[in-house]
Amino acid sequence: MKRITIFSIIAVAFLGIGSLMSGCSLAGLSLQKDYNRSLDDTLDAHVYKTAWGYLKSRAYQNASPSDTIFRRMYDGIIYSGIDTNEYTKPNRTYIFLQNTVVTGQLWAKYKNGSAVGTKWQSYSKTDVKNYLSYLILLGTYTHRNLSVTKDQEIQTLAPAGVYTTNPTTFLAPGTFNPNPNSTMMVHVSNANTVTSQLDYPIVLNTSINVNVSDLLATNGVIDVLSGSTNPPPFFFPPQ
Repeated sequence: MKRITIFSIIAVAFLGIGSLMSGCSLAGLSLQKDYNRSLDDTLDAHVYKTAWGYLKSRAYQNASPSDTIFRRMYDGIIYSGIDTNEYTKPNRTYIFLQNTVVTGQLWAKYKNGSAVGTKWQSYSKTDVKNYLSYLILLGTYTHRNLSVTKDQEIQTLAPAGVYTTNPTTFLAPGTFNPNPNSTMMVHVSNANTVTSQLDYPIVLNTSINVNVSDLLATNGVIDVLSGSTNPPPFFFPPQ
């Protein structure tokens, strides 16, 4: 059976609680401090489903009614009209947003004109589809093949040209920098982030720490953003 690293021990322990509640952390786990650790620490991190099957199982189809941590992302996928087969295609890395990231961060900070969102319907289907496509990386990326500290520019599923400007109907916060190729910068942090209790996290677009990484779907890799983590903006600072 294929095995995965210490980073997946964190992932399985974290998701195994049953729900990624707002503010949930990895308190109580004693983690190694040295980045040059052995990669032989093992725990099976397979979810034994496609990324789409896993998302659905923790949105509406789970046996436990309280385990609906991806319901808001699922709703966005259905609303946007994105082909759900995109979540079953192989050799991809999928960034999943837990409910509070959607409701407390994305909707609260991304504006349609001057108004922040209160639901997916606050934005156009096209804008939501483009953003969800941006959260799908072409290729499988984990702690094993990402660079430490040095950003790797990775192509996403989002069409080229949709982020040459900050769309006024899905206006992201921060100082916008054109991203004409709809790429994402990704690297592994070389430090233990004590305040968030993340151990050498994967970092998206220079500033967003992935909370749970390296989950293995049957068709790729799943990374999860949870709690009060901001969703990754669709742009990054000039290189």
